[in-house]
Amino acid sequence: MSQRSQKKRRFTLQIIFHGMLLTLLILMSGCTIMPVQSIQPLQPIHYTSGEKAQTLRYANTLNEIGLGSEDYLTRIIAGEKVQDIKQPTAIGIRDHLMFIADVGSGLIYKYDFNKKRMVILNGVGDRVQGEVSDIYVARDYSFYVADVLAKRVLHFSESGSLLKIFSDAPNLSSPISVFVDEDAKEVLVADENFSHIVVFNYAGEPVYGMGSRGEGPGKFRIITDMIPIEEGFLVSDRIEYSVQVLDRQGKYMTHFGEGDLLFPTALAMDKYGRIYVAEKAESVIKVFKNGKVIDVIGRNGYGRGEFRHISDMKIAKDQLYVVDNLNGRIQIFDILPANQASLLQ
Repeated sequence: MSQRSQKKRRFTLQIIFHGMLLTLLILMSGCTIMPVQSIQPLQPIHYTSGEKAQTLRYANTLNEIGLGSEDYLTRIIAGEKVQDIKQPTAIGIRDHLMFIADVGSGLIYKYDFNKKRMVILNGVGDRVQGEVSDIYVARDYSFYVADVLAKRVLHFSESGSLLKIFSDAPNLSSPISVFVDEDAKEVLVADENFSHIVVFNYAGEPVYGMGSRGEGPGKFRIITDMIPIEEGFLVSDRIEYSVQVLDRQGKYMTHFGEGDLLFPTALAMDKYGRIYVAEKAESVIKVFKNGKVIDVIGRNGYGRGEFRHISDMKIAKDQLYVVDNLNGRIQIFDILPANQASLLQ
């Protein structure tokens, strides 16, 4: 027998010996050998904290959208064109239209829910100097874009023609959120750095402000979002009170989120009065009712129902659209009805 064969035989005997010894030790200790189980993918979408209210259910993900022709025959002949969403920062939704700002491609898209087709609004992305922090869509489907780096808000027609520029150097430094009161014909812009809300008329002139920088009720340090509600406005802040409720004149009403929020980034509110707050520190959505956390959705990750920096949220037709910025997608959740009032009141 060759030296190599002897070494191979000795090695095989060692493996058998150690295997028999391990089995004997397990039997002597009273343990049983468990079969190896395959690793299953994480299934839960919904991670509940506090009261067991089910508020959201995962529905769909938009990370690539059909581009160009609406005609099916044309697409068959010319070939289907698909555009990947690279790094979305903000969306605006009204009725059948959604506008998407994608800093990854430097483009702004218009998506038609009915036709399930998207077009690139040529030239709009070139007008924006930096990251788009928010989009508001008006009744006539024109849309307003908060251009952070350029310190202004741009108003475009539905087709992408520039209509108006809203800027005010002494009072507007970093526009983080925009809302249009179309009845009062006012454009409200929340500024992240100056920590107040500047109100413009339709002519583009600043007419008054709400809130101020400082500590305490009605004051802000670093505003991260602003949305309208029936009573007035919700304003989130990463330094001062987490979320403040203001009336229509900007007067402080109440606040919530202390101890529950560290870095809120986006706000939304459904028709049941539940407020959704994106928490950057944990990559989750925390749901509040009457100032208390009733639900927590998501966690940091790449799977469905998981997030990596939520930069914007909008509600349309009983669905919550979540801009999952670093994952390069928009996740859609069905808003479940508030069936069990005792849990939510």
